[in-house]
Amino acid sequence: MIHTVLAYLTCPLCGQDLATGNGQVRCPDGHAYDLARGGHLTLTTGRAAGIPGDSADMVRSREAFFAGGHYRALADQLGSVIQGATRETWTIGDEQVVVDIGAGPGYYLAHLLNLCPDAVGIAIDVSTYALRRAARAHPRIGAVGVDVRGPLPVRTGTASVILDVFAPRNVTEMHRILRPDGYLVIVTPTVRHLAGLVGPLGLVTVDQRKPERLRSTLGESFVRRERLTLDLEMSLTAYDLLHLVMMGPTAHHRRTADIQSIIDERWPNGATPTASFTIEVYEPHPT
Repeated sequence: MIHTVLAYLTCPLCGQDLATGNGQVRCPDGHAYDLARGGHLTLTTGRAAGIPGDSADMVRSREAFFAGGHYRALADQLGSVIQGATRETWTIGDEQVVVDIGAGPGYYLAHLLNLCPDAVGIAIDVSTYALRRAARAHPRIGAVGVDVRGPLPVRTGTASVILDVFAPRNVTEMHRILRPDGYLVIVTPTVRHLAGLVGPLGLVTVDQRKPERLRSTLGESFVRRERLTLDLEMSLTAYDLLHLVMMGPTAHHRRTADIQSIIDERWPNGATPTASFTIEVYEPHPT
């Protein structure tokens, strides 16, 4: 529910506190934002308001794929890594704030909140379809519509953990909203990710220089504390394969019917691709 996290949000126009009333959220200067019936709050302004994000079909594919448990091991590993990193900094009974950048339907954030009863979550995404799902993914999630590449309407020094799974990164804003003793956790695909599917299905490929570019981007604001790789050997039906492809960036460039046709021809009985991820934990440099 958005009320769970409203105290940690700010007006995107003036940076002041927000309060609810008559189906809206307002700041003292009168800037007003409608609360959606689905439970999420949109705080985009200007150009960002026209960015569609993931489509309804992409979000449905993502939910169907997650429901099959194929990335459950990644969610479990994230929970283990974050619990290990925060063991010395999280005080029992003290509310912690987890900000999920590009949260999609809130799958990873909800999983983490189930492991951390003293935490609340802010699911940030630009897709209305994703926000509707994230708002219902867990009672301690507040879903907020924001262009993650721009300023984030989150109080400075609020986040105990920032989670970024395959999402764009605004390093300056991430550093601003993270607590001095907080952690930034980033998940990126390795060059081995779905390698056997890339060519036949025309998937968007992983830049081999991505790790180098990530280190360069984060270097002035964050220091890496931990890095690990997780490979998942999956057994997928043809139905699962279609959802795997159409939940990701390839869906912006390929028609569902074309992908379905290739799967029917090459993998009518399913396939066993390997998903490969890098999980990195960063601490903020002092300002």
